[in-house]
Amino acid sequence: MSAKARPSRGFTLLEVMLAFVLLAMLMGLAIAALANGLRQVRRAQDETTATLYAQSLLDGIGVLAPIVPGQRAGSFGDARYRYLLDIRVVPDPAPVIAARTAVTSAAPVSHLYRIALQVQWGEGSAGQRLEFACLRARAASGAEP
Repeated sequence: MSAKARPSRGFTLLEVMLAFVLLAMLMGLAIAALANGLRQVRRAQDETTATLYAQSLLDGIGVLAPIVPGQRAGSFGDARYRYLLDIRVVPDPAPVIAARTAVTSAAPVSHLYRIALQVQWGEGSAGQRLEFACLRARAASGAEP
C-alpha cells in the first residue's frame, strides 16, 4: 500500500497569525478614518457657530446700533469665541459727475463704511479664525430728512 498524503483540514499557526495582523491593520485604518471624520465634524460645528455669531453681530450694525468708525473687541458664547470688529469710512467708488443736474444735486450725500469682523476660537496657534467683511451705505447726518 502506498501512503497518500492527506489533505490539510485546517489552517496553520502562521496563516492564523497573518490573518490577525491583516485584521488589526484594517481596524487601525478604520479607526483613524473615523477619528478624522469626527475632527472634521467638530471643526464644521465650530465654524457654523462662529458664522452664526458673526451674522447676528453684523446684522445689527446700522439697524440696531449706529455705525461708528473704529475698532472694538468682545466675545460670544461664554468667551469661547472672541471677535474684533473694525469699521472704517471708505471712499465711494461711484464716479463723480462734473455737471450735476438739479435732481442729482438734491440727492442726499452718503457715507460708505467697510465693516470687517474677525472671529477666533481655540487656544494658541491651534486656534481657528474666520474673517467677514461687508459694505454699508448710510446717509450723512446732515443730509437725513
